[in-house]
Amino acid sequence: QRKNIGRLHNVLAMYEMFADGTEARGDSTNVLDQWIVARLQQLVNESTAGYKSYELDKATRPINDFIDDLSVWYLRRSRDRFKGEDAVDRTLALSTLRHVLRTLSLTIAPSMPFYAEYLWQAIKEEDDAESVHLAAWPTEGMVNEDLLEQMVDTRNIVTSALEARTKSGIKVRQPIAAVFGPELPEGLLQVVLDELNAKDYGVAEEVGIDTELTDELRAEGAVRELMRAVQGKRKKDGLEPQDQITLTVQTSEAGQVAIEANQELLQKTVGATELQFADIDGEEVSADGMSFKFSIG
Repeated sequence: QRKNIGRLHNVLAMYEMFADGTEARGDSTNVLDQWIVARLQQLVNESTAGYKSYELDKATRPINDFIDDLSVWYLRRSRDRFKGEDAVDRTLALSTLRHVLRTLSLTIAPSMPFYAEYLWQAIKEEDDAESVHLAAWPTEGMVNEDLLEQMVDTRNIVTSALEARTKSGIKVRQPIAAVFGPELPEGLLQVVLDELNAKDYGVAEEVGIDTELTDELRAEGAVRELMRAVQGKRKKDGLEPQDQITLTVQTSEAGQVAIEANQELLQKTVGATELQFADIDGEEVSADGMSFKFSIG
């Protein structure tokens, strides 16, 4: 339940939060979408082969790994796309996730019949069968093996670079100038940069990071700590992602300069339509020698 239904239910909840009727499609040009569709096809092929040979363990065991990839990697890396301002990319993400959940509900129907039906009813389209158990089994097809291998390499680079961050004592919320590693396709470079919170990627034989932090990077890191605290306050107050706020901050002159240098990022991330500086009673957060006191309204 925890590894499969619990995680899958969280994915469905995220989809339902932003669902707008976008039809299910599996032909996105986004590299993350293409990867999860390739993983989905791989799951369908393996599960089909297992059932055809009456090897039920081979038919069902891959489900766990797929749900893990869908939840831990795809959804986390695509979360900002669902609430982003790029309408085209948001549509690609929503249509892909609906396609994945629709096909996944069919694939898990023999082994998880009740949750498969629940999932089907939540994401099925108007012309789909009334029940997942009345719908056709998904068809086998070609898998983009090259992309699957490239994503494995990408995730290994991320893991190694995160270990380098830990050894250097640099938190992930602190931006760094660069990460180094083997050559990757252009689309996957951005995945690495986003995951590592890095500004640039340099091709090198071994994975590593630039540990030198400029004043600008430290300032952004401090503002990101403020962002984390504001997001926590939003959640505590029961605000939904679409709820807009006015953010009021009390800080030093250096803190205000840091905020103003990263104001667009701050307001976009925390959903603040207005930012004010004033003396207030509020929650306090400190980072890299800067102190911020804030309130939201």
